[in-house]
Amino acid sequence: MKVLAIVLTAFIVSQAAARDLSKYQSRSVLYPRLPSKNSNSFVPVKRSPTINTRGFCGQANAAGRIVGGTEAVPHSLPWQVALFIDDQYFCGGSLISNEWVLTAAHCADAAVFFDIYLGSHNVRLTAAEEPTRVEIRSTEYTVHPDWASIRARNDVALIKLPAPIEFTPEIQPVCLAPSTESDHTGDILHISGWGRRSDNALGISPVLHEVDVPCISNAECAATFGNTIQPGNICVDTTGGHGSCDGDSGGPLTFVNGGVHNQVGIVSFGSSAGCEVGYPDAFARVSYYADWISSVTGLII
Repeated sequence: MKVLAIVLTAFIVSQAAARDLSKYQSRSVLYPRLPSKNSNSFVPVKRSPTINTRGFCGQANAAGRIVGGTEAVPHSLPWQVALFIDDQYFCGGSLISNEWVLTAAHCADAAVFFDIYLGSHNVRLTAAEEPTRVEIRSTEYTVHPDWASIRARNDVALIKLPAPIEFTPEIQPVCLAPSTESDHTGDILHISGWGRRSDNALGISPVLHEVDVPCISNAECAATFGNTIQPGNICVDTTGGHGSCDGDSGGPLTFVNGGVHNQVGIVSFGSSAGCEVGYPDAFARVSYYADWISSVTGLII
């Protein structure tokens, strides 16, 4: 069995008033950031599920990186969220209700604040140049209580918006996989994000990209990553250089059923050998954490 080092796919950007996307650098799971004394992570009170988005979640606005993918039709994935963290890091996320954003724990861990872009396609543009965008700063979040950075286990976090947002055609929630979801081995899954387009790219893509990839079994994924792969993971085949890359962390992996996007994974990690070498990409499996997400957000999943 070949076991490779893994790397979390988040980015760091220099402190600057303007966001220069070419200056982003990747972070490695081998060197986790130490917890901040100013962390705003909170311990959530368990909630009964009362919020139901099933009637309208996951509706793409248009038919149709991410490496090896194509530019998404602008605003066709209205749940996609861009996160600028502490003016240092970049990650993706997904809007799951009018109050909550789902992302990876390694994106949120020890953060102080998130500048959240909703309804955005080109994150290089100003808000005035992209009128569909809503920019929100949040300082309240929670990471999964069993998050373990060394092996990127339980890589799930939730960010609470300071006030409920209004949905628009460009800002809509994604559906979430329930705990009874199938494992999706052999299914074609969809990844989206602003991550690097290639291993040689200097920074994230200014525009949202997407790619379709086949899901593989956890056993096949473990042939690369060993016992880092747990039931709380879901993996995809990246043969041909198609998959997620640095900067896509925290973004959604979805299964499209009848035109509805059901989020089954959260971008977590890939091989330190690079994004285009063909080793699997690993995600946090949403169905495994559905009960925890529901207990924090009150969302019916």
